[in-house]
Amino acid sequence: MQLITTGQPLRFVQIWPSAVTGEWVRREGSVGRTGRITETGLRPEAVDVHELAAPYLAKGFVERDDEALAWVVMQFPLENAAYDRRLIERASEDVAAVLDERGLGYVDGWDRGKRLSDGKIVSNVFARVVDGELGSVAAMAGLRLRGSDPRRATIAHRLPAQEDWTLRYERSSHQLPGAFSL
Repeated sequence: MQLITTGQPLRFVQIWPSAVTGEWVRREGSVGRTGRITETGLRPEAVDVHELAAPYLAKGFVERDDEALAWVVMQFPLENAAYDRRLIERASEDVAAVLDERGLGYVDGWDRGKRLSDGKIVSNVFARVVDGELGSVAAMAGLRLRGSDPRRATIAHRLPAQEDWTLRYERSSHQLPGAFSL
């Protein structure tokens, strides 16, 4: 369960059962920063997740609405099939971990296609995030974790109701010139 505040500053709380101990674990903090993890010492059989969430709901936290989340896209030029598979897998894992620990969101999937601006084939990794700007910064941090080719990535974000993407990071290797587009 993920809860967030509706006002500024944005704060988050995540509650889940530990795969190791079987007890409830809680992560809380400011959205966009690594949250503090606490083991509650309570087991799911003894305490319901809604009981653990009740104090936060009373303080104005609400459950995250996935439909209201912004989009972040990381775009990579294609190299070869094996390299692209490894890159997409590693980038998805690392970015998902960073987004989760910062309370921002999750990786939604990926696709491969032609850019409208110049017809070049690219891979796009998509994420849904609470804040597009913070999500873009977290995505770049995730790409840098294990060297998921951040120099070749272009990262952009947009709100769910918008059509235009805001470019946050432009590839610095200049291997795929031209304006960003999906």
